[in-house]
Amino acid sequence: MTNLLSIDLEDWYHFIGDPAVPAYETWTSCPPRVEQTTETLLEMVKGHSITFFCLGFIARQFPQLIKRIAAQGHEIACHGFKHDFVFEIGPDKFRRDIADTKALLEDLTGTPCLGYRAPGFSIRETEPWALEIIAAEGFLYDSSVFPAIRTAGGIKTSLKYPYVLETPSGGLVEIPISTSNVLGITTAFCGGGFFRFFPEAYIHRNIKKINGQNQPAVVYIHPRDIDPLQPRMKLKPFNGFLYYYGLDAAAAKFKRLVDAFDWSGFGGFARDCKETLPVSYSA
Repeated sequence: MTNLLSIDLEDWYHFIGDPAVPAYETWTSCPPRVEQTTETLLEMVKGHSITFFCLGFIARQFPQLIKRIAAQGHEIACHGFKHDFVFEIGPDKFRRDIADTKALLEDLTGTPCLGYRAPGFSIRETEPWALEIIAAEGFLYDSSVFPAIRTAGGIKTSLKYPYVLETPSGGLVEIPISTSNVLGITTAFCGGGFFRFFPEAYIHRNIKKINGQNQPAVVYIHPRDIDPLQPRMKLKPFNGFLYYYGLDAAAAKFKRLVDAFDWSGFGGFARDCKETLPVSYSA
């Protein structure tokens, strides 16, 4: 079974939801680490073709990085421009945000940008308009849905595994993040802070469990998730724990994860499986 691996291409200061995070107007003065950490990730995933959900801000600042990622056979997908919560910017700004970022990425790579992921998985049951706009803007697939409740989003009624969401603007392949159940709570087990927090054996066991149901595991990390040398923000205690726990061991842990399973990108999966996936008519 081939699983789906993605990198959310952000830098160390792109956390949202905490007052300690640098304001957008100061980002260009923050010391960047995304290039060197992404080069480490590219070396780790050699032999696999995966998906990078790229911020437009990163693409604007480091266009050659986007071109290098694409030249190595990886898919470039859209993560919006400024890493804003979808539910905070509203339909009109959201449409402009994803359309402009999509155009920027396509200009850099010379290939269609097929997929989108909302910052913080911030599409909720109250924002079905967002999924329709994603379809209307020409995306083949979306990977914004967290199929449970979370702080910044989540759609608890969503199917757990990939499906086609029929919207007024056409069908959209939805690829939800993989989850597990911990003490009655549904949570991601291999993504961002979850990847660093959960034991390696637990992560591998859940991937195999999902594969046993003939489904791909859908996982993600950020470049900062393997970077113990990144600057430390004075986040709220819980945010700081999730953001910085396990950084020293994360790179080796990620390399073992890559080597333990087969991985591919989201766009090829969406193209190949769209006609055979179950269909849903609500977000």
